[in-house]
Amino acid sequence: TSWLNTLAPGFSEEHKERLVAMFNWLVPPLVRCATKMMKMMQPMQEINIVQSLMRLFESLTPEFKDPKVVAEMQDAIVQVWLDSIFLFSLVWSVGGDSDEPGRKVFDTVLRKLLVGEVAPELKPYMGGKEQKVMQLFPEGRLVHDFTFDKSKGKWVPWVELLPDTPIDPEAEYTTIIVQTADTLRYNFLVKTLSENNKHLLLVGPTGTGKTVYVKQHLTTGIDAEKYTYMIFNFSAQTSANMTQDILDSKLDKRKKGVYGPPTGKRMMIFMDDLNMPQVEEYGAQPPIELLRQLMDHSGWYDRKELTFRKIVDVQFLASMGPPGGGRNNVTNRYLRHYSVMSVVEFSQESLLRIFSTLAEWMFKRNEYDASITKYKNPMVSATIDIYDRVQESLLPTPMKSHYTFNLRDISKVFQGVDRAKVNVEDPGEVTRLWAHEMMRVFHDRLTDDPDRQWFKECVASSTEKLFKERFQKVCSRADVNLMIQNGEEVKALTDMLFGDFMVPGADPQIYEEILDPEKLLATATEYLSDHNATSKKPMELVLFNYALEHMARIARVIKLQGGHCMAVGVGGSGRQSLTRLAAFIQEYEVFQIEITKSYTLLEWREDLKKMMRNAGESDKRTVFLFTDTQIKEETYVEDISNLLNTSDVPNLIESGDQVQIFENIQNRAKQAGVDRTNKLKMYNFFIDEVKKNLHVVLAFSAVGDAFRERLRKFPALVNCTTIDWYTAWPAQALASVASSFLQDLENVPNNVLNSVMELCVEFHTGAHKLTQRFFSEARRYYYVTPTSYLELIKSFKSILAVKQGHNNMLRNRYNVGLTKLIATEESVATMQEELVALQPQLIQSGKETEEAMVIIAKESVEADKVKAVVAKDEAVASEEASKVKAIKDDCEEQLGEAMPMLEAAIKALDTLTKNDITEVKGMKSPPAAVKLVMEAVCIIKNIKATRRKDAQSGKMVDDFWESSIKMMSDSNFLDSLRTFDKDNIPPAIITRLRTYVQNPEFDPVKVKQASKAAYGLCSWVRAMESYDRVAKVVAPKKAALAEAEVDLEKVMSALRVKQAELKAVEDKLAMLDADLKQKQSNKAKLEADVEMCTVKLDRAQKLIEGLGGEKTRWSATAKHLEEEFPRVTGDVLISAGSIAYLGAFNALYRNQTLDSWTTHCRDMEVPCSANYNFCHVMGDQVK
Repeated sequence: TSWLNTLAPGFSEEHKERLVAMFNWLVPPLVRCATKMMKMMQPMQEINIVQSLMRLFESLTPEFKDPKVVAEMQDAIVQVWLDSIFLFSLVWSVGGDSDEPGRKVFDTVLRKLLVGEVAPELKPYMGGKEQKVMQLFPEGRLVHDFTFDKSKGKWVPWVELLPDTPIDPEAEYTTIIVQTADTLRYNFLVKTLSENNKHLLLVGPTGTGKTVYVKQHLTTGIDAEKYTYMIFNFSAQTSANMTQDILDSKLDKRKKGVYGPPTGKRMMIFMDDLNMPQVEEYGAQPPIELLRQLMDHSGWYDRKELTFRKIVDVQFLASMGPPGGGRNNVTNRYLRHYSVMSVVEFSQESLLRIFSTLAEWMFKRNEYDASITKYKNPMVSATIDIYDRVQESLLPTPMKSHYTFNLRDISKVFQGVDRAKVNVEDPGEVTRLWAHEMMRVFHDRLTDDPDRQWFKECVASSTEKLFKERFQKVCSRADVNLMIQNGEEVKALTDMLFGDFMVPGADPQIYEEILDPEKLLATATEYLSDHNATSKKPMELVLFNYALEHMARIARVIKLQGGHCMAVGVGGSGRQSLTRLAAFIQEYEVFQIEITKSYTLLEWREDLKKMMRNAGESDKRTVFLFTDTQIKEETYVEDISNLLNTSDVPNLIESGDQVQIFENIQNRAKQAGVDRTNKLKMYNFFIDEVKKNLHVVLAFSAVGDAFRERLRKFPALVNCTTIDWYTAWPAQALASVASSFLQDLENVPNNVLNSVMELCVEFHTGAHKLTQRFFSEARRYYYVTPTSYLELIKSFKSILAVKQGHNNMLRNRYNVGLTKLIATEESVATMQEELVALQPQLIQSGKETEEAMVIIAKESVEADKVKAVVAKDEAVASEEASKVKAIKDDCEEQLGEAMPMLEAAIKALDTLTKNDITEVKGMKSPPAAVKLVMEAVCIIKNIKATRRKDAQSGKMVDDFWESSIKMMSDSNFLDSLRTFDKDNIPPAIITRLRTYVQNPEFDPVKVKQASKAAYGLCSWVRAMESYDRVAKVVAPKKAALAEAEVDLEKVMSALRVKQAELKAVEDKLAMLDADLKQKQSNKAKLEADVEMCTVKLDRAQKLIEGLGGEKTRWSATAKHLEEEFPRVTGDVLISAGSIAYLGAFNALYRNQTLDSWTTHCRDMEVPCSANYNFCHVMGDQVK
C-alpha cells in the first residue's frame, strides 16, 4: 500500500486495485520459483526481488505522470498497458536474475500461471485470485525474448526491432557493435532504469557484454548537459580508502559539507567487477561497506577533517561476474539498493548474427570474389563450434586456472582475420589464416601436449566438416607437391605462421603467410642487427624456429588495436628479449621500469604517468614491458589490470597535468571532432589515444602460487590479453643455442665439439625428466629452465678455459724445468772452458791500466802550469774590462738625461702634418710665441733673417718670419728636422739658441696655447739644445771609452791565445782519462765475469747434484698432464652439468645422473675420467 501511494498521479484507484490483484496472483509463486526452482546468478532476498519489480514498473510508466494523457486513452488500452508492463517488469525482476536454464523454467511456470495451470509445488503460494490477462506472451520464444510495444499495444520479439544498418566500411574493428536481441533489450533496460534514477546491477559471465552495454549508454546514450559519469574498476586489491579517494576526486564542493557533480548535473558512477574486493577476516568487503554507507546515509566522513561529507546527485550502475572463482558474494544489505539483472551467454542465434555480420563486413570491404566469400558462413560456424567444444572440454583447474574462454576470444579470431590482405588468389589462404588465428587465440594458451593435440585435431576436423575441404588440400596451397599425408595435419598447423614484417619498411604492411623458414630467420636476424646497431642495450640472441614463432606471436598481438599479450614461461625463455625484438620490428618504443631498492609506489605511478603521456599526449606507439619480478607491491598489478581494462589508472593524471595534456592534444582532438571545452570529453579522447598507442606485454612465470592467485584476483590479466605460453625449448632450439655459444671454442677437436653440443642437449632434456621423477618419488618441485641451460653452457666455457689453462701452466712448468735441467748439465763444461780463457785476459788488462795511469800523472803536471799562466792573464783582462764598463756606464747615464727629451721632440714632430705647417705659414699676423719659435728654428738651421724697414722706427731690422715661411715651404721641412745632425751643431748657433731657451716665453706649454705646430717645433729646439749640452760633456768620455776598448781588445786577444793552449792540454788530458776509465772498466768486467762464471759453475754443480732424482718424476708428471688434457673437456662438461642442474637433488639422484652422464660421454667419444669425481675436477687442495 505504501508503494501504491507513491505512484504517479495518473494511476487511478481502479488501476491500483488491478496492480494489487496482479501482485497477489503472480508474485508469491514466481518468487518461490525464482528462489527455489532456478539458479540465481546473484542470490537475492525476496523483498529486494519485489522492490526491483516496483522500480522497473515505475520506470516503464512515465506517461502516468500526466493524468490528462491517461484520461485520453481508452480503458481497454490502459488495462493492456498495465498488465503487459507489469508482466514485463515481472520477467526482468523476479525472472531477471537467473541463468539460461533458469529462464526456461521461469518461462514455463509463468506461461502456465497465465492460463491457470499451477505446478503442485507452487500451489501453497497461490494467495491471490487468478486474473484475466488480455495480451499473453506469444509462443515460440522465451518470455525474456519479448518486449511490449506501447504504440501497437502488443508483444513484439526483440529481434524484430533490430535495425538493418550496415557497418561503415571505414570503421575500426574494435569500435564495431553488432546489434542483437541481447544488445537491444539490455540497452533498453539500462537506459530505462538509469534515466529514472534507479541503481542497476548487471550480473553475468565474462564476455557477455555487461561492461559494453553500460559504457555504450554512458558515452552515447546520456545527455551531456544533464549527466556526467565516471568508470571505476574494482579488483581484489581495491581498498575502502582508495574507493573514497577516487570518488571524492571526481566531485565538486557545492557548499559547506555538500559535494556532488557540477551544479545542474547528475553523475552516473559505473563500478565494474563489483564483487572482486577481498573479504576481510570478519566477512565484510570494506569498499562495499563504504559504498553502502554512502547509499544508506547519502555521504561519508572526511578522513582528514573528520567531518561528514554529504554527497548528492549521484547514482550507481554496476556489473560483476557470478560469485565464485575469486569473486565473492556481495552483502544483501548493499544489494537491496539495486535492481539486479542477469546477462546470460549469447544464444547461438545471436552469435551467428554477430560474427556473420562481421565476416560479411570484412569480406565485402576487401571485395573478395565468390570463391572466397563462400567461406564466410563456414568460418563463423566453425569458430563457434570450436569455441563451444573448448568450453566443454578445456575446463579450468588449479594448474590451468587461465583456461577461461569467452566471446572476447572469438572476437580476437575475427580481428586477426580482418588483417587479411586484399588480393587473395588462393581461396585456401583465407582458411589457413582462420586456422592460424584460432591457433594464436586458443592454442597458444594451452599448457600441455595432450590439450594442444586435441585442439589441433578439432581445428582440422572442423575445417573438413564445415568448410567442406580436405585439410590436406588446404595445407597444400594449391601445390600437389606440398600435399601433406594423413596424420600430418597437426604438424602442418604447428608450422603455420602469418606475419606482416617480412618486407622491412613496407607501406602498407601485408599480413600474409610465411612459407620460407630460412627467409624468416634471415629477416629476423637483419632486424636484430639493426636493433643492436641503434640500441643502447644490444641483445645477444640466438634465433631459431621456436624463438621466431614466439616473436611472430608477440608482433601479431601488439599490431592489433587494443592488443595486449601475457607471455607465460620460466626464466630465460626469451620473453623479454623477443618482446623487444618484436616491438622494434613493429616500430614501437619499449617502456620498462627499473626497480631499485628505493623504488616505491610514488616512482611507480610517476613511471605510469610518463608512459601514458608518451602514448596519449606525444602520440608515440609504445609497448609497456612488465615482468612479475618487478612486482614490489600487488598495487602494481591492480594498476596494470586497470590499464588492460580501461587504458586508464584512477587518480593518476592530476588536474595540473591534464591542462598541459589537453593543450598538446587539442589539434588532434579538433580533427577528431571533440569538443575542446569539455574536460571530460578531452580526457576521454586522451584515454582513446592511449588505448590506440599503448600495448602491454606481461612477462610472467607460472611457477608457484603467485601466478594463479593473481589471475584469480585480477581477471583482466586473462580476459584482456592474448596468452602466449612458453613451453620447454625443443631439441632443435637447444642445439642451435649450444652451436652458437660453443662454435668458437678453442683447444677442442671438431668431432669432440659436435659431441659436446649434443651432450648439452641431452643433459638438459635428461634433467627435465629427472625433475618429473623427483616430483613423482619425492613430491618435490624443481624447475629446469632455459636459464639452467645457458648456465650449463657458460659454466662449461668458463671452467674449461680455466682448467685447460691450469693444465697448460703446470705442463709448461714441468717441461721448462726439464729443459733447464738438461741445459744446466750441458752448460757446466762450457763455463769451465770460459773460466780458463778469461784468466790471461784479466792479467793483460791490469798491465795496460797501470801504464795509462803513469802517462796521465805526467800530463797533469804540464796542464797545471798552463792553468796558472792563463789565470794571471784573465785577472788583468778582468780589471781592464771593469774600467771600460765604468766609463761606458757614465756616458750612457749622462746621455740618458737628454735622450728622453730628444725622443719626445721627435714624437711631437711625428704628430705634425703638412696641414699643421700650412696653417702656420698662412698666419698673416702670427702670435709672438709662434714668431719666437720660428726664429729659433731658423737660427738652429742657420737660416739668415730678412732685412726690412721697421714701420715704427723706420730703421732696418732682422725679420725671421719671411725666412720662416720660405723654410716651411720646403716639402721636406719636417724630414729635415727629423734627420737633423744633432752631433755637429756649431757652438755659435748654440750660444744664440740658449738666449731663446732661457726666455720664459719659450715654454712649450705657453707655445701650445698659440699653435699646435709651434709647440712641436718648440719642443724640438729645446731637445736639440739639451742634447748638445750633454753631448759636449760626454764627448771626451766617449773618446776615452774608445781608447780603453782598444786596449781591452789587445789584452783579450792575448788571453784567447793562452786559453786555446790550455784547452788543448785539457782535451789531451781528458782523452787519456777516458782511456784509463775504459781500461779500468774492462778490467772490472773481466773480474766480474770470472766471479760470475765461478758462481754459476758452483750453482750448476749443486743444482745437478740436488735435482738429479727429480728429472724422472718431472718427466712422468708432464706426460700425465699431457694425457689428461683431452679428458678435461668431458670432466668439465659433467661438472658444469652438476652445477647447472643437480644442486637441488640428493646424493642418490646425483650419483645416478653422474654415472649416466659419464656413460653418455664415453658413448659419444668425449674423453673423460674413468672414475669421475666432482671434488677432484673442481677442488683445489691448497685452497
